[in-house]
Parts: sequence; structure tokens; C-alpha cells
Amino acid sequence: MVLEKLKNVPDPTYVQQEPLTEFITSLFTAAGMPADEARLCAEVLVDADMNGIDTHGVCYNLDLHYLTGLLNGYINPTPNVQVTYQTPGTAVIDADQGMGMIASVKAMELAIEKAKIIGMASVAVKNSSHYGAAGYYARLALKHDMIGYSMSSGGGRVIIPMNARYPWMGTNPMAFAAPAGEEPPFVIDMASSMTSYGKVSIAQAFGVDIPEGWAQNADGEPVTDISKRSEAIGQPPLGGKYDTGAHKGTGIGIMADVLSGVLPGEKLSGMMMDNPKGGRFCHYFQATRIDGFRPADEFKLDMDDMLRAFRAQEQAPNADAEVLYPGYPDARYVAKRTKEGVSLPRHTVNYFKKMADTLNVDYSI
Repeated sequence: MVLEKLKNVPDPTYVQQEPLTEFITSLFTAAGMPADEARLCAEVLVDADMNGIDTHGVCYNLDLHYLTGLLNGYINPTPNVQVTYQTPGTAVIDADQGMGMIASVKAMELAIEKAKIIGMASVAVKNSSHYGAAGYYARLALKHDMIGYSMSSGGGRVIIPMNARYPWMGTNPMAFAAPAGEEPPFVIDMASSMTSYGKVSIAQAFGVDIPEGWAQNADGEPVTDISKRSEAIGQPPLGGKYDTGAHKGTGIGIMADVLSGVLPGEKLSGMMMDNPKGGRFCHYFQATRIDGFRPADEFKLDMDDMLRAFRAQEQAPNADAEVLYPGYPDARYVAKRTKEGVSLPRHTVNYFKKMADTLNVDYSI
């Protein structure tokens, strides 16, 4: 399995969660961010690594999005994040071109506080940057006995809509989280493409060829030889082709554009074809009180029953893994990486040392 190959980091360096978080914090602080906001952003990224979401952790995104953005001026290191519009159940936040995590945590926390009063609330963020793993924000609702939802839109044009020749939208991820009692929570964190852009980047770093549907050239043909990734101009939507559901993936991506972009008034990447970088990132968050429907404890007991019944299904004879629901593997990764640490590839360690030297930061991991 390609996905399993991408989890096998060659020549890894293992680092525990706290030292890794402190080091990333020091890099962000040296790049001009206030210490508390730098720490928050580092925590979001390392949390992705702890949950096994390596595509959205520290290994590929500091260079791709965050440190590079801070140092080249695309990301504002000291944003004035403000609520620009609100009602009892909704709000819009302007991220002031800062790190996406800052406005996104504020937005989800605001949605939770509003939901405590009226039962359900939504907050949108515009003028932002990449916010990391969508699931982080959806999971913030769980400790309040709420269901959390998060989605994002914008950035570079990566996804080629069904029947189109060129990319028009971002990978437009979304996440949904629902609490359980004794079982790990149900957490689905997914892109509206066949895979995330980050997985293709990891495959390239490891020299692993990719399946059909992960990359596509200008003639609409799949690119599977990772050494020819430069021939790919984008990725198809979830489903790949019409017969296998590409219309659904395209629709999910547009839904993210509507809620994250059009709703708060952000200009979409696909509407800015003269800008090679695409538009700003924009996000959407929702929190729903479970006890607005019935007692939360009863809901969580029923979630336990459902999730256990799901896992108890008979495994297919040709299946190469057990039956698991989204969120269960994440809990396993947290347990494993709490014990072993986060595995960093050699190229990431080299990049960290380089940036520590550039920013005059102590490389202490």
C-alpha cells in the first residue's frame, strides 16, 4: 500500500512532542511572531504529527507554507485579528493575512461560546493563510460535548474540476468530529481531492510512485511516475472521473468555496486566474450542542455502541487491514508517538538545522 510506504520514514530522527513544539515555536518567534501565537501555531502543527497526519505537521509545511510565508511577506507575523460582523449565531473574522491557526482557533472558540447560548453557531474566517489540519478545529468542540465541523478553501489552484483542463480550486479540506464515551471520537478529516497535496509531496521526497488519481497532466492523463511529477499540473477531484464520482468531489469542493469563501466575502482562487499564487485562504467553523437534541451522555453511549459494532464487522478475505472508523487510527498514533516520539525524515532535520542557523535559533532537538 502506498499510504503505508509513506508512513515508513527512512533514517528517522525521533523527537518527543514538547521539545519539537518548543523548537518550532522558537522558529516562528524568530520570524517575528509574538511568543504566545507562535506557540499556538506550533501546537497545531505538532498535534497533526501526533495524530498521524504527517502531511499537515512540521515536516513539509514550514517550508511550503509557514516559515517561507512569514519570511517572504505573504504571511503577516503580527496580525490584528478582528470580528468584523456577527449575530447571536454567526460571525465573520478577518485574519489580517496572519497565520491561519490564530484566527481559526479564535473562530472555533467563538462558535463554541455562541453555541453554548443558542445551540448551534457558525463562524467564517477570511483573509487568512493555510490553517493546518482541519480536524484540529473540529476536535476543539468535543470537550464541550459538542459536534465540531471545519472546512477551508483557497490558496493555490490545485484541483482540476471534472471535465476541465486546468486547476481551479484548492484541495478544500473539511473535518467533522463527534464525541463518544469510551471509544475514540469519530473524526473524519479529508480533502475534496483524491488525496492531499501533501501526500504527493511526501511521495516525491521518499521516491515512491503514486496511484492513478493523485496527479494529472494537461491532457487529462494520470501521472503515476513520481520522477515525472513536474508534468502534473494538478490533481483530480475526489472520485477521479465521472463514472467513479468526480461530480461529487467537485461538488464538495464547491461547497467548501461557498461556506468558507463566498459566505464571508472572500475572493476565490479560481476567480483570480491572473494571480499565480491564487487567493487568500478562508475557513468555516461550526459547533453544535448535543444536549440541544438529547442528553450528551446518552448520545455518547450510543456512539460507543455504533462504533464498536462498526469495528466488529467481519474482515474481507483479501483485506490487508482491520475494519476501523475514521478517528480510531488517530488515537493509535497518539499513543504510539507519545511513547516513541515524532519521526522526522533526514531532509526535515537538515531543513530545521538550516533555518535554525538562518534565524539564529538554538537547534535543541
